[in-house]
Amino acid sequence: MIKTIIAAISSNGVIGSKNDIPWHYPADMKHFRDTTRGYPVIAGRKTYESFQIRPLPGRLNIVLSRNADYSAEGDAEVFTSLEAAYTRAEREAKGRVFILGGAEIYRLALTQIDEMVLTHIPEQVDGDAFFPSWERTEWNRVECRSEDELTFATYRRR
Repeated sequence: MIKTIIAAISSNGVIGSKNDIPWHYPADMKHFRDTTRGYPVIAGRKTYESFQIRPLPGRLNIVLSRNADYSAEGDAEVFTSLEAAYTRAEREAKGRVFILGGAEIYRLALTQIDEMVLTHIPEQVDGDAFFPSWERTEWNRVECRSEDELTFATYRRR
């Protein structure tokens, strides 16, 4: 199973502010929907709770929480470890799982993933959640396209 981080990142590394996305780019939202639809997705509890629509339609929604008694809204399934979440995603037999964040989940997953689908936001924004640093020499950029000021890039681990 291919493990993929998907994220939108500002030019100064911000991915969120006060548990929300600090920008609005319809092209990025469409890219996210089109890319993840039909695949299992893993999100941390705070990220999941920030979604306007829960669960995300057309996907198995998996929520990570330290609290084993946490009950996610909708049909989302809750796990307390990334490994258990991966095992559940693999049972879907879709061949891929997307990790949706937030920052702590990205940090946990970064050493275990096979690829990253990143939207590069062309502005610096204020925020309190940042994408973890990653060693660019460990990754090949295999796809790249621009649309509406955004750059959509896919990186695969070397």
